[in-house]
Amino acid sequence: MTSKVEKLAAEISALEEHEQQALLERMAELNFRRRLYALSEQYRERLRRQGELDRSVEEILAELKRIREEVASHDYPG
Repeated sequence: MTSKVEKLAAEISALEEHEQQALLERMAELNFRRRLYALSEQYRERLRRQGELDRSVEEILAELKRIREEVASHDYPG
């Protein structure tokens, strides 16, 4: 471990248990946000490659409606 990490680990171990718990929760939240951001960037890149990134909201909603109706007619005929 680097000295910076060792120093940080020592500081964390000196915290009260509730402070350590709060720190762990905050770290989990930040890591979740970072992973979510990375996932959204991957999704945007995929849409960009497929040429669908600039579709309008109306186009997307119309497509979703079409899919919903198709599924409904298949699952609930007549």
